[in-house]
Amino acid sequence: MKKTVLWWGRFDPAYSRNRVYIALFKELGWDVRLFPVKYCCALGDLEWLIRGDKALRPDLVWVPVARQRDAAAATRWARRRGIPIAFDPMISAWDKKVLEQRKWKAEEPRARRLLAWETKLFNGVDRMICDTSCHADFFHAHMGVPRDKLRVLFTGTDEQVFKPAERPEDDPPHDPKAPLRILYHGAYLPLHGTEVIVEAARRTQHLNVHWDFLGWGAYKAATEEKAKGIANVTFLEKVPYVDVPRVIRTADIVLGVFGTTEKASRVIGNKVYEAMACCRPVINEYCTGYPPEAKDCPAITFIPPGDPQALADAVIPWIDRRDELHALRRTARDFFERHLSMAVIKKQLADILADLGL
Repeated sequence: MKKTVLWWGRFDPAYSRNRVYIALFKELGWDVRLFPVKYCCALGDLEWLIRGDKALRPDLVWVPVARQRDAAAATRWARRRGIPIAFDPMISAWDKKVLEQRKWKAEEPRARRLLAWETKLFNGVDRMICDTSCHADFFHAHMGVPRDKLRVLFTGTDEQVFKPAERPEDDPPHDPKAPLRILYHGAYLPLHGTEVIVEAARRTQHLNVHWDFLGWGAYKAATEEKAKGIANVTFLEKVPYVDVPRVIRTADIVLGVFGTTEKASRVIGNKVYEAMACCRPVINEYCTGYPPEAKDCPAITFIPPGDPQALADAVIPWIDRRDELHALRRTARDFFERHLSMAVIKKQLADILADLGL
């Protein structure tokens, strides 16, 4: 009989991580049912009594990315019915407030309350889903989540959208006379270190290289302000999600994250999955959560965090080595398929479900 997973919470089903995981559950033969909480997340189990399908008894409850506010109600609902529950927070709210944004100090009462609340949520579920082994280590060290509850499930990307060009003319070799094009695309989060990218661009103004920024987010205005007067920087107009691969393919190299926060050293950015799926080499700061083979992959260049000169130095040699750079497109895609693709993540998810006896 087909098993059922209940996706619980006020989530965005279009968000890449949700899209990937929902698709993989279906590939594994599961029925995916959605319960989008509309009113009070903390009382979602009561809302179920009004709006839920009373005949439904799922085999698993899944609280998706960043839905801490839904986790307690979902856990209560699952526990009353003896149904296992998995939570995919991806990030810690305490980490974001205290360590990444540094808005609160760890010793403040509100920070301690947030840590205690999140610790209870994370320890209350059957499995904690982590995007990298680094986050698993973090949840164990700071929230005391037992190792046997922590499971790594890579983020991946929607491979129906992010994929190689379907026609050779849509991904031609770069014109050797044109500037080397470097792309940042993302949400301008602190961990991305966009100020590092801007400073690297400033230091390469005298060279045949151009830096493009695509995306939106809270720190975009600050990034644009820092980039004023830099001749080789362009902030691109927003494009629909399905057109992002086209923009990626206008670049020779795609950038990952370069921030100096602890969180930056624990992630494999969405942009890395997306770029390599689209056959583009990347530059990124190192995270031990990468597959071990990443260190030897010529399509990934790792540099220290927060170091604009290191970023400039990683870009400059490629200005006169365009033929080699073009050859790395296939290398990037090969690495993606072997280590970061949905096929890999499908196996990770299948192992998690088997571990739950499902």
